[in-house]
This record gives sequence, C-alpha cells and structure tokens, in this order.
Amino acid sequence: MSIKNITRLYNVAYNSIFTYNGALPYTRVTECIIKVVNMVANTETDEFTLTDIGEHNEACLADLIIGAFWHYIEWHGGQDSQGYVALSALGQVFSPGMADGPEEGTGEHASYEMLNQLAGEYYNARL
Repeated sequence: MSIKNITRLYNVAYNSIFTYNGALPYTRVTECIIKVVNMVANTETDEFTLTDIGEHNEACLADLIIGAFWHYIEWHGGQDSQGYVALSALGQVFSPGMADGPEEGTGEHASYEMLNQLAGEYYNARL
C-alpha cells in the first residue's frame, strides 16, 4: 500500500462527503472509508501524514477518520452492518480515550456533520 493510494481514496471519500456532486452514495462512502482506513492501518504512516493528506480542505484525512468514527458510533446498524465494519476499521487507527465527540468548529466536526447529513438523506430517500 502506498501513500499515493491512500491519498486517492481519501480524495474520493472527501469529494463524495463534502461536495454536492460527489460520486458515491452513502453506502459506497462507507465502503471507501473502510478501504482507506485499512490502507492506513497496513501502511507505515505517522500522524503528520494523516494531517498532510487534504490539509487545505475542510477536513484532512485525520479529521475525516475522527469524524467518521463518531458518525458510525451513532449510525451503525448493529454488528452485521457496514457501519459496524467501518467503526471496527476506524478503531484500528483511532481510539477516542475519554473524548465525547468531535469538537465544534474543527474538520473532525465538519466530517461528522457531513456524514450525518449524507446518511440522513440516504435513509430518508429509502422510506
């Protein structure tokens, strides 16, 4: 796995979460997040790499990982769901310790909010 592949998948996830014309629906964004986090877990990276990737966007890769973790805490559908798989993958690279959610005004919170919005739109459309 390479940093180039991680960056490519981050860009796909980021564009699908933060732009109106994103290429992926919510379920595919979840799959993309699982893939990019597994790549991060299996690639020798440091915390600076995670903040360097997407550093000029609303949320860098580190922010996206943290925001996604908090999102899937609330939006997974049990142990047999893709959301739970995502949460488990995210837990490989992020451990919240005593934190109680993303801090407002951060890229972490922006990621969390945008994923919540994307999930809400997806599930409302299915009703």
